[in-house]
Amino acid sequence: MFLPVLSYGQNYRAAYDNNNRYGFIGEYDDRWVIAPQYDYSSNFWNGFGIVELNDKKGVVDKSGKLVISCRYDDIDIQKTKSNDIVFIVKDANEKKGLADKNGKIIVSCTYDNIMLVEYLEGELRNIRQTDYLYIENNGKQGIIDKNGKIIVPCIYADVTYDKDEEFFEVENFQKLTGIVDKTGKLLISCNYSSIFFHEDHGIFYVEQEKGGQTFEGTISPEGKELVPCKYSFVSYDGEYDHFKVNIGGRKRTIGRGWIGGKWGLCDMWGTELIPCKYDQVTCFSEDLAAVNIGGYYDKDEEFTGGKWGYVNKKGEVVVPIEYTSAENFVNGAAKVKKDGKVFMLENPLKAGNIAAVQSTPKKDPNAPAVSRYPAPNSDVDKDIPQGKTKNENLFVFIIVNENYDENNNLSPVAFALNDGRVFKEYCQKTLGISNNNIKMFEDASLGKIIAAIEQVKSIADAYDGEAEVIIFYAGHGYSDNAQNAYLLPIDGNASDIATTGYSLKKFYGELSKLKLKKITVFLDACYSGAGRDGDMLIAARGVATKVKDEKPQGNMVVFSSATSDETAHPYEEKGHGLFTYFLLKKLQETQGNVTYEELSDYVNKQVKRQSVVINNKRQTPTVIPSATLGDKWMNLKLK
Repeated sequence: MFLPVLSYGQNYRAAYDNNNRYGFIGEYDDRWVIAPQYDYSSNFWNGFGIVELNDKKGVVDKSGKLVISCRYDDIDIQKTKSNDIVFIVKDANEKKGLADKNGKIIVSCTYDNIMLVEYLEGELRNIRQTDYLYIENNGKQGIIDKNGKIIVPCIYADVTYDKDEEFFEVENFQKLTGIVDKTGKLLISCNYSSIFFHEDHGIFYVEQEKGGQTFEGTISPEGKELVPCKYSFVSYDGEYDHFKVNIGGRKRTIGRGWIGGKWGLCDMWGTELIPCKYDQVTCFSEDLAAVNIGGYYDKDEEFTGGKWGYVNKKGEVVVPIEYTSAENFVNGAAKVKKDGKVFMLENPLKAGNIAAVQSTPKKDPNAPAVSRYPAPNSDVDKDIPQGKTKNENLFVFIIVNENYDENNNLSPVAFALNDGRVFKEYCQKTLGISNNNIKMFEDASLGKIIAAIEQVKSIADAYDGEAEVIIFYAGHGYSDNAQNAYLLPIDGNASDIATTGYSLKKFYGELSKLKLKKITVFLDACYSGAGRDGDMLIAARGVATKVKDEKPQGNMVVFSSATSDETAHPYEEKGHGLFTYFLLKKLQETQGNVTYEELSDYVNKQVKRQSVVINNKRQTPTVIPSATLGDKWMNLKLK
């Protein structure tokens, strides 16, 4: 008996009549919705049912239409990650192909096997689908997408899908591995015994077997070799952006690294800065690394003995190897020990000589900067929006100077550390920027500011015009007698600003030379000679000075907290600089989805109003786009 279709919205159930003819009935009743006319039928799934006639299978939709005619030995219905339906079909020759949801064959029946790529997730090991399918022929594997496009050709012994980074690890029949990205590009050829992608570091670690030995190296996410495979051990140091490398060492107790051999350092791009000829080496800090000759690992596998000194990035010894202990340089000094005495050693690259002052440091030089102000606890410090954007080509440099040298009669910058630390949280959470792409410089010396700009240069060179950079500065600014503006480092001297400061003209000039897609600068500083508290930095200067307006160039937009003759004030109730507070407030309200014009209008309006109300003084934020951008800057966004 045939009845008209009664419903299209149900998952129909397979049923048969008294003549053993199969059709479909409704999910909640026994009325026929697709008349019994087949030798066999299966329950509907995702809007389709498999039917059989004369030992051949086909597919019907909910209207009863044959989407795929009954001509295949087997059909499997699959649902992809993007909720598309595909059909894996098998012909009489036991070969499989692929049809789309309309029944159109998009991959002919030429493969021994086609199977949807799935993975397990979470503690319950839930099955998750992808938009890719494995293909196999004559023991060789490959990958196609849901539209039948070949992503990985069917030539490999094994293909493994990485769900987090969406690339495929491929293995040839010589047991060597490579990487194919989700577009089908061969990023890394099959030359390695193993490949591991370190998500936190954002690079591939690779190993090669040569002459019975294993050698390590690194490769960028774009497939460019960074550190060549010639080292026994390679370890990335995220804080200083370089690799510690070893030749001839051996693996120590599981989880405790390597011992023996000779140590050196490579930069991010694989250039060997310090050759592997030392018994131990520390990371670079302020362009110097401590090296050891004669040291060894004792029975507890702890490094001891030998003498320490310092080498520069050309591998040259600039501090004699004569100390029994040596720490990294921080704020222009390093703690060393010689003949049982502890010294503070001044950085020779900064001071021009080696001066040793017998003293005890007031605090651990490696400890984070300590604010003298209450921790941030305002409305912008809570409920920071969580964004989903992940831009691996966006880098942030945060320089915040709060605790200036009182011996130079410099007042602290209220809440500067709060400003930088919370801005970093917004970069991570709201703008979705990887922590590896955010460089933080707290209480930065002139050397650290220079190092920050050098890191920006390195990124620009490496990314060849594809990188974007955000620079945030909160701290003192100042000007010389010719009204030239400067950023004032933590160790700067306002009386000798031309020597100890970092020129704003140079700052813009260095950045404008770089091949970057976009540069955004936030400056919560003023150059009039007044601090955030309104007092003059130097008592002799009793009148605020109007400085020269420096113009950014290239693809640069500068958001400044005040005009050239005004003071950048704090917002004490909120625990931030007034400019930074409203910058964060707009990012919070818009979840970071705001144009530069909207951001500028909001911050300008709020700061001008609140400065008069709160501080009884004028403060007028400005935005200065480069001439190259014209009006295009208005529609730019941070993410």
